[in-house]
Amino acid sequence: MIKNLNIMIQVNFNEERLSAIVQNAVTNALVEKTEVQTTEARILHSIRDLAEFLGCSTVTAQKFKNKGWIPYRQIGRKVLFDTNEVMKAIERKKGCHGK
Repeated sequence: MIKNLNIMIQVNFNEERLSAIVQNAVTNALVEKTEVQTTEARILHSIRDLAEFLGCSTVTAQKFKNKGWIPYRQIGRKVLFDTNEVMKAIERKKGCHGK
Protein backbone atom coordinates (compact mmCIF):
# COMPACT_ATOMS: atom_id res chain seq x y z
CA MET A 1 0.00 0.00 0.00
CA ILE A 2 1.34 3.40 -1.02
CA LYS A 3 0.83 6.09 1.58
CA ASN A 4 1.61 9.56 0.29
CA LEU A 5 3.65 9.37 -2.86
CA ASN A 6 4.91 12.71 -4.08
CA ILE A 7 6.64 12.67 -7.43
CA MET A 8 8.18 15.69 -9.05
CA ILE A 9 8.80 15.46 -12.76
CA GLN A 10 10.75 18.11 -14.55
CA VAL A 11 10.25 18.26 -18.30
CA ASN A 12 12.05 20.64 -20.60
CA PHE A 13 10.37 21.49 -23.90
CA ASN A 14 11.40 23.90 -26.53
CA GLU A 15 8.73 25.54 -28.65
CA GLU A 16 9.35 23.24 -31.63
CA ARG A 17 9.03 20.05 -29.56
CA LEU A 18 5.90 21.28 -27.79
CA SER A 19 4.37 22.22 -31.14
CA ALA A 20 5.08 18.73 -32.51
CA ILE A 21 3.48 17.11 -29.46
CA VAL A 22 0.36 19.26 -29.76
CA GLN A 23 0.09 18.62 -33.52
CA ASN A 24 0.42 14.89 -32.95
CA ALA A 25 -2.28 14.93 -30.28
CA VAL A 26 -4.66 16.93 -32.47
CA THR A 27 -4.02 14.67 -35.47
CA ASN A 28 -4.68 11.55 -33.41
CA ALA A 29 -7.87 13.05 -31.98
CA LEU A 30 -9.09 13.98 -35.46
CA VAL A 31 -8.40 10.50 -36.78
CA GLU A 32 -10.29 8.90 -33.90
CA LYS A 33 -13.19 11.31 -34.38
CA THR A 34 -13.44 10.85 -38.14
CA GLU A 35 -12.92 7.06 -38.21
CA VAL A 36 -16.47 6.57 -36.99
CA GLN A 37 -17.93 8.75 -39.73
CA THR A 38 -19.14 7.40 -43.04
CA THR A 39 -16.63 6.72 -45.80
CA GLU A 40 -19.04 7.84 -48.52
CA ALA A 41 -17.41 10.73 -50.39
CA ARG A 42 -19.02 14.09 -50.25
CA ILE A 43 -17.98 17.65 -50.92
CA LEU A 44 -17.73 20.16 -48.11
CA HIS A 45 -18.42 23.72 -49.24
CA SER A 46 -16.82 25.83 -46.54
CA ILE A 47 -14.33 25.99 -43.69
CA ARG A 48 -17.32 25.74 -41.36
CA ASP A 49 -18.36 22.44 -43.02
CA LEU A 50 -14.76 21.17 -42.75
CA ALA A 51 -14.60 22.10 -39.07
CA GLU A 52 -17.87 20.30 -38.40
CA PHE A 53 -16.64 17.21 -40.30
CA LEU A 54 -13.37 17.17 -38.33
CA GLY A 55 -14.98 18.08 -35.01
CA CYS A 56 -12.79 21.14 -34.47
CA SER A 57 -13.15 24.91 -34.52
CA THR A 58 -13.23 26.90 -37.74
CA VAL A 59 -9.95 28.56 -36.70
CA THR A 60 -8.26 25.14 -36.39
CA ALA A 61 -9.72 23.96 -39.72
CA GLN A 62 -8.43 27.15 -41.39
CA LYS A 63 -4.96 26.59 -39.89
CA PHE A 64 -4.90 23.00 -41.21
CA LYS A 65 -5.87 24.29 -44.68
CA ASN A 66 -3.32 27.12 -44.59
CA LYS A 67 -0.51 24.77 -43.51
CA GLY A 68 -1.30 22.50 -46.46
CA TRP A 69 -2.34 19.57 -44.27
CA ILE A 70 -5.84 19.42 -45.79
CA PRO A 71 -6.26 19.26 -49.59
CA TYR A 72 -8.79 21.60 -51.17
CA ARG A 73 -9.89 23.11 -54.43
CA GLN A 74 -10.73 26.75 -54.87
CA ILE A 75 -13.08 28.13 -57.50
CA GLY A 76 -13.13 31.90 -57.25
CA ARG A 77 -13.78 32.59 -53.59
CA LYS A 78 -15.40 29.20 -52.96
CA VAL A 79 -13.26 26.58 -51.18
CA LEU A 80 -14.23 22.92 -51.59
CA PHE A 81 -13.03 19.89 -49.62
CA ASP A 82 -13.51 16.24 -50.64
CA THR A 83 -14.11 14.16 -47.51
CA ASN A 84 -12.18 11.16 -48.90
CA GLU A 85 -9.15 13.34 -49.64
CA VAL A 86 -9.39 14.93 -46.19
CA MET A 87 -9.44 11.49 -44.53
CA LYS A 88 -6.44 10.30 -46.60
CA ALA A 89 -4.51 13.44 -45.63
CA ILE A 90 -5.25 12.85 -41.95
CA GLU A 91 -4.11 9.23 -42.23
CA ARG A 92 -0.87 10.35 -43.93
CA LYS A 93 -0.29 12.96 -41.23
CA LYS A 94 -0.89 10.34 -38.56
CA GLY A 95 1.58 8.02 -40.30
CA CYS A 96 4.28 10.71 -40.19
CA HIS A 97 4.21 10.55 -36.40
CA GLY A 98 4.65 6.79 -36.31
CA LYS A 99 1.41 6.07 -34.48
